Amino acid sequence: MKKTLITVGNSKALIIPAELIKKYGLDVIEIKETEKGLLITPLERTDEFQEELKRLRRYKEEIYDKMAFEANEKEIQTYYNNPDNDISDIDLDIIE
Repeated sequence: MKKTLITVGNSKALIIPAELIKKYGLDVIEIKETEKGLLITPLERTDEFQEELKRLRRYKEEIYDKMAFEANEKEIQTYYNNPDNDISDIDLDIIE
């Protein structure tokens, strides 16, 4: 598709047809420089949950090591062997 840039103030603008914006989800875009020119792609949005999952995956070995260490502590075992306590009481400090 051939397009002509238009002048907007001191800059240039590209008008992208509405059907392409809808088709490729171009509400927010990212422009990257490549060897062949510019690459326009939709900006990948991640919510806070996805960001937190990425962080947890980065540190999963450390988290698992700390969980294993704490699971072997007598105080922890005593606490969770008590039927009045359940998994909802788990200490989330290990992932912070």
